[in-house]
Amino acid sequence: MRILLINTPFHSAYKKFTQEFPPLGIAYIAGMLRKSGHDVHLLDLNASDTGEYPGFRRFDLIGISADTPRHDKALALAAQAREHQVPVALGGPHVSFLPEESLKSGYVDYVVRGEGEYPMLYLAEFLAGERSLEDVPAVSYLLEGEAVHNPDQCIAKDIDSLPFPARDLLPMDKYRTHLNKKRATSMISSRGCPFNCSFCASSQLFGARWRAREPEAIFDEIEHVQQRYQVSNILFVDDNFTLDPQRTVRISELICKKDLNIQWLCFSRVNTIVENEDMVQGMAESGVRMMFLGVESPDPRVLESYNKKITAETSFRALEILKKYSIDALASFIIGNLNEDSRMIKNTIRFANKLNPKTAQFSILTPYPGTRLYNEVKDRILTFDWSRYDGMHATIKPDRVRAEELERLIKKAYVSFYLHPGKILAHPVAGMRNLFMVPRLLKAQSS
Repeated sequence: MRILLINTPFHSAYKKFTQEFPPLGIAYIAGMLRKSGHDVHLLDLNASDTGEYPGFRRFDLIGISADTPRHDKALALAAQAREHQVPVALGGPHVSFLPEESLKSGYVDYVVRGEGEYPMLYLAEFLAGERSLEDVPAVSYLLEGEAVHNPDQCIAKDIDSLPFPARDLLPMDKYRTHLNKKRATSMISSRGCPFNCSFCASSQLFGARWRAREPEAIFDEIEHVQQRYQVSNILFVDDNFTLDPQRTVRISELICKKDLNIQWLCFSRVNTIVENEDMVQGMAESGVRMMFLGVESPDPRVLESYNKKITAETSFRALEILKKYSIDALASFIIGNLNEDSRMIKNTIRFANKLNPKTAQFSILTPYPGTRLYNEVKDRILTFDWSRYDGMHATIKPDRVRAEELERLIKKAYVSFYLHPGKILAHPVAGMRNLFMVPRLLKAQSS
């Protein structure tokens, strides 16, 4: 079969501010489909200069991937495909939890829930007449106007058994980091999350069991992308790269042993950093340059409501350790907890400045479908305009602060952090860039 897989674009106002990496989800699916003999094409509309779409009629199946804020754009693409009578399958976190919404739009034939490699392969077999639709796991569809949800869950128990992502079908030269403007790629070292933060759907989407790849397999993929695509920057996008410190140490040792000369980035919990300083030292020696940390708030009651199981003191200590080994931190912070007032939110903003990571990301608490939060606040949701579920707009009616005030405070957070006089004087080049970029970013977020 001839199959097209599409990565839905971000809102155009954000494109100049976002860091693009290869879309691993559709690349993994493409690798699986191609291994089974299908003619697969990938279209990453975030890396496309023209925004033009190929002739949909040339394909036998079109798969479209999108998260919550891009859902409406995914439906618009599906509508274009439907004009050419091509079957359309939607995948991604949003439709995995709200499949009927897409199916009843009139533009979508199938929704693939959760991990897509095996369901998309079996769906292609069904369309080729080699399998019954009832035997395609984790797929939803309409039958006589009613939604049918085939049983969950079709996960890859051994991620290393999957083919490498089909990066050769993507414009790899266009993926570059802000670190050094050199070629970059995304990679995963694990799937699943044993934690259950109230605002995150990862454990529901990929399962609570952490499925880790072997260090040697990860190293083989690093060598592969470096040799084939001349990649020198790697972002590990799994939620908990450092969950097993011994595995992390082994990966670092393999990179150092072969002297690959790469720079890499990953996600970690702050408590793992504090409890495993030797691990951090080895990561620094192997080329890690930045770690993404979910700090969220200094308030213990707020952290408890998120089920974070960390403290403000742990976050401070984690940042100290990273600075000791010259590793930058990107720390995320959330405002708009139902129990927060403006005083508490301003305290979070002050905390971010005191913590002083290299980069900070501020978000308004958002009830993404599939999260525990979504189920808890259904009667408080202000809008189902999914494009506003970008972390910059108030989507929940709070108790102690108005929605308009939240949106004002999120802007205040970015201004106070990035345009702080001390930061501009300490880092003049970055400071001047921020003076130019931050106002433009906030204007885009208001659109």
